[in-house]
Amino acid sequence: MDAGINLLRLRYTKHPEWFRSDRICMLDAVFTQMWTAKYSEFLASPANPDGSGKLLPPGALDYYTGEEPAYSRSNKTWALEIDDIYAPLLVKNDHWVACWISIPRRRIVIWDSDLAYATDAEIAKAVKPIAHMLPYMLRMLSTGAERELYTVDFTHERESGVPQNKQSGDCGVYCLKYIECHALGMPFPPHELCDKKIKTIRSQMASEIFDETRINGTEKRDYKHLGVYD
Repeated sequence: MDAGINLLRLRYTKHPEWFRSDRICMLDAVFTQMWTAKYSEFLASPANPDGSGKLLPPGALDYYTGEEPAYSRSNKTWALEIDDIYAPLLVKNDHWVACWISIPRRRIVIWDSDLAYATDAEIAKAVKPIAHMLPYMLRMLSTGAERELYTVDFTHERESGVPQNKQSGDCGVYCLKYIECHALGMPFPPHELCDKKIKTIRSQMASEIFDETRINGTEKRDYKHLGVYD
């Protein structure tokens, strides 16, 4: 998962004009997994009288300032220079869904390749650590009237109508392609992003990751074969 996200982040760094905005960032799976694992510690930690001081996950401020993920780091600060955050999220410990976190809307959109796999309550449980801790952090780091924007949890929705996966084991590929398409400003193509073609998509993705890791950074890269990047 992280290799696929790293590839997208590298392309965004080198060719931001391909993407829907210059105010987006793409985070690795470590981000959501760490925040999920540390949520109970956050809840249990005492706050100062002004609400500050609760225990955020390790590295939270590095993500906030764009120093993490370290590979092709953005060095952009959330809310000030970043509006949209994309990240994969693990549900029930074995199913990947894609998250689009809109800071201006204070909302999290979930794209799920198997809507029947998890209930709405299970999705809400998986999203809760991000929906609660992220606005808390933004509130603590904001000043003046901006603090009022982040006084409550972010809301969330699971969008229906996205291409569905009817066979097990491919949710990660769907997750990465949802993020890629939306970040590029493209609709999710149901006739291209489907089980019939998912094996080819997986192989192509592996080939692209391999090509990026073996090519010297000073050499010219050709993205023409990717089609959507032309």
